[in-house]
Amino acid sequence: MTRATLIELIRRQIYGSQPSDDADITVGLVNVWLNQAIALAAKQNYKENIAIDGISFVNNSFYTTFKGIAVTKDEQFVWKVALPQIPIGIGSTEGISTVVFKDPDTAQISYPVVLISENQRSFSKGMRTIPNKLIGYPQGGFVFVESTIQLSNYTATVTMISGGTSTDLTSTVNVPDDYMNVIVEYVKQQLMFQRSVPVDVTNDGADIIKTT
Repeated sequence: MTRATLIELIRRQIYGSQPSDDADITVGLVNVWLNQAIALAAKQNYKENIAIDGISFVNNSFYTTFKGIAVTKDEQFVWKVALPQIPIGIGSTEGISTVVFKDPDTAQISYPVVLISENQRSFSKGMRTIPNKLIGYPQGGFVFVESTIQLSNYTATVTMISGGTSTDLTSTVNVPDDYMNVIVEYVKQQLMFQRSVPVDVTNDGADIIKTT
């Protein structure tokens, strides 16, 4: 299901029919709530896998691979990769599956970066390096990678839990069908709450809601 189709489905359920052109629940507003709903669905899958299999993981259907990401220098021997979105907070670094670097001239791909948590960073400095591996750590919307290699000559490929590209409404929402209900119900709950809040229709400078 594309992002635009899912948004249209949610809007029609909220309004009970085709929304009018001046509807307050716009496509852009629903699109913003979708990212939070997808994160909630992934976390629900994480919890159910622990309960059923006794192992903490998120199904592969929730992952998306983003390619051709530019690599910039942050500090000496530290390089920065800008993520398409902030990873969801599952595990220490489990919101991101893999980070690799690609040589644009030869198409060769590096070994995956070893992602460590902030706690592991406190004792990783000075430890013996892992052969053929780079050490990295996610912070917010970035992944920082420690390397003496000129990584800005390469592009990064990141696989992470994501519903896809939020800026492209024609992109496919990477969520299994059995978790679409979690997404739809969450977004509907938030937006129906917005619709039920009375609106102050009198511009008198007072913070008092008056309805017609």
